[in-house]
Amino acid sequence: MRDLLIEGFRYDAWANRAWLAALPTFDDRDRAEAIFRHILVAQRIWLVRTLSEEETPPFSDDLGEAVSRLSEAWIALIETCDPGAFVSYTTMVGESHFNTVDQIARHVVNHGTYHRGQLRGLKQAEGADDFPETDLIRFLRQDGR
Repeated sequence: MRDLLIEGFRYDAWANRAWLAALPTFDDRDRAEAIFRHILVAQRIWLVRTLSEEETPPFSDDLGEAVSRLSEAWIALIETCDPGAFVSYTTMVGESHFNTVDQIARHVVNHGTYHRGQLRGLKQAEGADDFPETDLIRFLRQDGR
């Protein structure tokens, strides 16, 4: 499980870097950047819930740096924790829940994929077809798997 989670965050960082490079090509760059920033902010929120504010790197306004810091922090967490350990947290609306680290990590990677799909839809709605192809299988092929 640990290796699959790490691979998920490596894929996530690869895909995020591809979409980060595409942000300047959007007609509605503000909307695209807001969606992209949401991916990263959510990653940090989940990291804080899983670790703590003190153990989580600060959010960087440099989005490339934010991608790297968050990816490194998630991978370090997965390498050192029990993926089956339970995490108790409170949502932004005050609801208390608990999930395992591996459930949270899989959610974080899936959440990024969902919103990168949203970026693709935005790019297509602008009439463009020159967007990053960031399907997992492309990452795996590039990574030699």
